[in-house]
Amino acid sequence: MLCPRCGYYSDKEESVCPECGEILNADTGLPEEGAESIRQGKKARAAILDAAEKQIMENRRRRRSGASRATVEMPAIHDERGDEDFPDYTVSEEEAEYEENGEPATFERRRRTVYDENAAMEEQAKAYSEWIGKGGQQRIRMINWMKVYLIVFLIIVFAMAGTWFFLKKTDAGQRLMARMGKEATSSALWAVGEELMNTGDMEGAIVNFEKAREQDKAEEHVDVDGLLMLGNAYEAVERIDDAAKLYEEIYTSTPSRTEAYVNHIRILMNSGNGKDQKKAGDLMKLAYEQTGESSFETQRSDLLPAPPQIRKDQVAAYYDRKIYLEISSTQGYDIYYNINSEAPLPEGGIKYTGPIFLDEGIWDLKYVAVNGDLVSDVVKGTWKIILPSPQTPRCNLAPGAYKNRQKVKLFPGKENENDDDIQIYYTVDGSMPTIAESPLYKNEPILLPSGHSVTIRAMAVNSYSKASNILEVSFKIEAKPYPLTAWDIKETISGLEMNKTTMPEFQKEYGAGTQVPMEPIPEFGKDAECRKYEYPWGYAVMNLVKRNWVLVELYFREGSPFKAPRETAVGDPMDYVVGKFRDMGQLESESGIRSLYHLDSGSDGKIMYTDDTKTERKIQYRIRLDQHWYHLEYHTDSRGTVTAIDWKYLP
Repeated sequence: MLCPRCGYYSDKEESVCPECGEILNADTGLPEEGAESIRQGKKARAAILDAAEKQIMENRRRRRSGASRATVEMPAIHDERGDEDFPDYTVSEEEAEYEENGEPATFERRRRTVYDENAAMEEQAKAYSEWIGKGGQQRIRMINWMKVYLIVFLIIVFAMAGTWFFLKKTDAGQRLMARMGKEATSSALWAVGEELMNTGDMEGAIVNFEKAREQDKAEEHVDVDGLLMLGNAYEAVERIDDAAKLYEEIYTSTPSRTEAYVNHIRILMNSGNGKDQKKAGDLMKLAYEQTGESSFETQRSDLLPAPPQIRKDQVAAYYDRKIYLEISSTQGYDIYYNINSEAPLPEGGIKYTGPIFLDEGIWDLKYVAVNGDLVSDVVKGTWKIILPSPQTPRCNLAPGAYKNRQKVKLFPGKENENDDDIQIYYTVDGSMPTIAESPLYKNEPILLPSGHSVTIRAMAVNSYSKASNILEVSFKIEAKPYPLTAWDIKETISGLEMNKTTMPEFQKEYGAGTQVPMEPIPEFGKDAECRKYEYPWGYAVMNLVKRNWVLVELYFREGSPFKAPRETAVGDPMDYVVGKFRDMGQLESESGIRSLYHLDSGSDGKIMYTDDTKTERKIQYRIRLDQHWYHLEYHTDSRGTVTAIDWKYLP
């Protein structure tokens, strides 16, 4: 039986607890059989108290040593008795000794202590339950090393992935790679190079800049700011040529940026070389054209000579007069120019030494001022010199038929009536008037020749040698004597046929002659074969045509066996010969030529001087047949006597 007061287990037959003296009631309400009776056994009770006492002693020891109280799962002992069942008592010396030595003194003290400790444990268990309800965990568990290893492995993998992402995918990581000399993006290389340049490590900066430049080239990308830093680094280490080439590359690929122009111009100006300064001037011009920055134009104007100037009344324009163009340099520099030429200046120009004559025409003129190696801007201009032409002259005789020979007067056009520089040239021989071969009208009436058809042609010429349109008026003059006929190809010399009579036929009649060297005849071509044979009376020229040598020229003097056409011969007066052929009576020109006639076929006759002294003349008759010319010429001396006759064929 279990004592309700002290918990002592006694035999069933006992009515008083031998431990505390409590009266034992057989009907305590406590089970006495089965597992419950076992739990309430005396030995079980004692075991519980011993365990509780040991735990209490351990807790006290830990409190004295400062260690935390260990939590032990222990079934709580619930006692429904109140405090009145445990009256206060005085601690004896024996109990005090218990406190000091940790040994129990009396059973009552032990029971009281166990009760107090059980109550505290119940409070601790209640708090523990609340903590568990809030998700707490107080139990010590066994370590799972596989999980630990897996967690560590995952941490390492994530750390490596994060490191790779940082180095490869972030700007800071790429800059770190570039600093370590590893492969990095061009932007990182440019940034690291700039850092090195700012710290004074120019060589290291150049290495990074050049790597970045090569990567940009491979990607067809241009980082102008980076290239400018590279150029500055080149200059810092005195790689001036490399810097200049780089700046040229920059403004060639990116012409709108001004920095490269400025840097390259500075290099050229600092070289102290005149040719480099000239290049700097050209670059300033290019920079102004590409960027529109006016400072380049201002800088260039301060560097180069001022362009030459033209007189205000001679600027490039349209003119109706000839000009003597005057050019000057306000700074006194040399001037070089060229006309209608693409040659560069000043190398391909002409040095200006005086006024430049501009005759009629279109003149593209360009010129520069030169100071050593420095050359001004090229000045260009076009001068159009179109001289005025006079009006067509007039005549006072209306066209028509007339029975008597008529006289004709010529006048300038109405707009040129008051012009003093107008001259009129005319013809009545059937040819077109020219200044060189036609007579000049001298305000004297012109006597028209007789004949069934006579045409007067006239043109006006001003002081600029500009000719007017041709005046052409035809008449029928039914008056005798009529003009004679022109020389005809059928009229030969002694029966010989030009370009047909063979050399054997000629030599059989007139002898072999003496062959002499001769100059090639241009009209026959450079490959033609000709031979010249001299005789006492003159010479004969033979030409090889299809394996046959044929007569192409016959020149004879006095004492020859030949007879000329129309009974003319060596020794005849010039007027006699002229009177044997057609003569329209035209006057002599200013140059000494008198045209006798001119046919529509091109055949003509004229008298002209053969030397510059105008002492010897010749009468020349020409026939044009099948695109070939046949000449019959009478050479005269200063007295007008025929001294030789020349008959020839010209292909």
